[in-house]
Amino acid sequence: MGQAEQKLQTDNAKNDFVANYNKRDVIKILIVDDRPENLVATRKVLKPIEAEILEARSGNEALSLMLRHEFAVVLLDVQMPEMDGFEVAKLMHEEEKTKDIPIIFVTAINKEEHYIDQAAEIGAVDYIYKPVNSNILRSKVQVYAELYAHQKQLKQLNDILQRNNDELERFAYVCSHDLQEPARMMSSFAEILHNDYRDHLDEKSQKYLDIIHKSAGHMQKMIYDILTFSRVGHESVQFEEVDSHEITENVLKKLETDIKANDTKICLESLPTVQTSKTLMTVLMQNTIGNALKYQDGRETPQITIKVEETLRHWLFSVADNGIGIDPQYADKVFQMFQRIHSKDKYPGTGIGLSTCKKFIELYGGKIWFESELDRGTTFFFTIPKQEREIKNA
Repeated sequence: MGQAEQKLQTDNAKNDFVANYNKRDVIKILIVDDRPENLVATRKVLKPIEAEILEARSGNEALSLMLRHEFAVVLLDVQMPEMDGFEVAKLMHEEEKTKDIPIIFVTAINKEEHYIDQAAEIGAVDYIYKPVNSNILRSKVQVYAELYAHQKQLKQLNDILQRNNDELERFAYVCSHDLQEPARMMSSFAEILHNDYRDHLDEKSQKYLDIIHKSAGHMQKMIYDILTFSRVGHESVQFEEVDSHEITENVLKKLETDIKANDTKICLESLPTVQTSKTLMTVLMQNTIGNALKYQDGRETPQITIKVEETLRHWLFSVADNGIGIDPQYADKVFQMFQRIHSKDKYPGTGIGLSTCKKFIELYGGKIWFESELDRGTTFFFTIPKQEREIKNA
């Protein structure tokens, strides 16, 4: 599905939801008062609001209704027999289903300041005295009714967006998985031609063969990166002891050819054993160190410094280089998927690595960001949260 089709589907779903909201999910308001005449009067005031109004004559009846219905707002009398309004409000806040319902206290007595303070401590959104100004009461209730409706709309639209994102990720995973074999075959046969028949080809054919071989390699890398990105979030989050120093050394060994080719100086400080995912730590180090090696212009010897600082609640890792830096105007593109700042001919890559890092580390409760100065270098920072036992033992 293209971006335009996806946007159209989301817009249509939003319009359908707004148009049919009152049909599918009626807004409900609860009035709680032990006096029948007060219930009648309040109902009359609220009649212009498009909502279903329910009534309760006691605290127990109100709590029973709240467990069976979902209310946008509750108008609660303070003075009632058996259970007063404050007691009802306290019980509401002890229940998961009712704790977030806005409460407006409506009372003819208890105008002392400490009653108002008590209502605020319980979490009431307002405290109104009788006799009530009809327009003011109706306006306040209308605000909470509309807020409730907007929250429902937002949740519905977020659900639609999440489903679309899930479908796109599944689509990307399936496509990438199915493309692996054709890409592998293309790369393999291009390599056979390159090794066995290159000397029999003219200069133009050799050039075309190099392009095919290079493009096949780029396609394989992109397919691998898309698969990695798609898998993030679809597997259970599992914490384990991870030797970040050992993982970083393994990454540096895999990048040894590039390190030696540019005579890069590596400063690796002692890194700790942390509670996280081995895959996460590997992905973070591969991408940040790989980028530090890649984005150099050859004007000076590349230098990369990898270190960590310990705080009370997390480990702060940093990977700093003296490369080309990042132009501030492109800063918002760095962690976006498929966004490239430089041409792939000059600095090859898929534009997926750092977006995978961001998605992956946030899944484990961490953050990643960077600081950079053009032509002076870039430092990537990322945090690995400590587990509770680590914090207690600190």
